[in-house]
Amino acid sequence: MNAKQFVKKMAEDNKALFTASEMQVEAYFNSNPSQEQLVEHFVGRMVNERMNMVEISAKIASMPASTPVEELQLLTKQAQDEARHFAMVKEVIEHITGEELNVEKAIADEAAKPTAKGAALLEKYEAQNDPLALAAYQFIAEGRAEAVWNKMADCIEDEFVSRTYAKIAKDEGFHANIGARSLELLATDEETQARVEEIARTMRMDLFAVSCMNTTALPEARKLIDEAYSA
Repeated sequence: MNAKQFVKKMAEDNKALFTASEMQVEAYFNSNPSQEQLVEHFVGRMVNERMNMVEISAKIASMPASTPVEELQLLTKQAQDEARHFAMVKEVIEHITGEELNVEKAIADEAAKPTAKGAALLEKYEAQNDPLALAAYQFIAEGRAEAVWNKMADCIEDEFVSRTYAKIAKDEGFHANIGARSLELLATDEETQARVEEIARTMRMDLFAVSCMNTTALPEARKLIDEAYSA
């Protein structure tokens, strides 16, 4: 299949992960978590955005001089978005607590008792040095992030938080489109497509594990994942 057809197939294959993640996010917020639990949850999301910013920025800094200008511009826009999301989630936490957040302490506390983070997969898959892994991460993880942030926006009654998370979701969709663009440029032959599929299979399972650890693990979500990806 050509690259566009391949990316379209990947998008279809991603749907089970996105749906299962949405189900578990909704279950988490329907469980009426306490303010303390919400703050802990959102600190993890804040740190995740910062990790994305750091990893994407490192990728940009290491790119060769031959890198097309458009690619540099897109990744730079993503890094800036991640920095803005970091600030936006910080504002959400302060909105919830009514107090200024000590960011340095929050990051240190999170490091001492870390929650699961999708951004950790950038390092696991060595995405800084592997264009295919980075493109797959953007397409799958950022696409899942769009679905999850939108679901959080729908589930949260607080208008400020809901509006903020809807804005983040829109950016995550843009980042997923960067990944789709990269895959269309890179995955032009069977060998490359097979490698992307291999990365995608394990990455989807890793991202579902993140969902299970950060939200409410549901048997029906696990069933959906097993049926979609067990083969």
